[in-house]
Amino acid sequence: MKKREKEIIIQLLRNSKLSDREVSKKFNISQSTITRIRHKLEKKAINSYTIIPNLSNLGIKLIAFTFSNCTNPSDGAMKKINEFIEKQPNIVFVGHGEGMQKTGIFVSFHRNFTEYTDFVQKMRLACKGFGESVESFIVPTDNLLRTLNMANAIEHLINKE
Repeated sequence: MKKREKEIIIQLLRNSKLSDREVSKKFNISQSTITRIRHKLEKKAINSYTIIPNLSNLGIKLIAFTFSNCTNPSDGAMKKINEFIEKQPNIVFVGHGEGMQKTGIFVSFHRNFTEYTDFVQKMRLACKGFGESVESFIVPTDNLLRTLNMANAIEHLINKE
């Protein structure tokens, strides 16, 4: 990624509401150049523009990091898991990985503990027969030390290239 593209993506991470005109003023380059760079970034590096809400003020009281371990899931099992994921709009992230003797992670938001336990029960049913275990780490949204903000981390990491 070129230096100017990095600078612009960092600026947009800090405030995605900025117009191309406002960004062009910050970098003292033409608005059309910013528009061209933004379009290029939207094709290769920007999935979407979004806000980061105060979850607690919206009535979302828990963030759950749920770890699972699926042993050799078949194509049919993976289809069942994907169907479960599609039916759970409160899931914000799912990934395969390795760690803590687990192979998958689900990040989800919940209004209360009862809603969370219903979610875990549905997950266990969806993984029945091929999922060895499901464990969670639950974070109350009124105890967050830092909210989700990627700007500093992304700036640090892409500037190390």
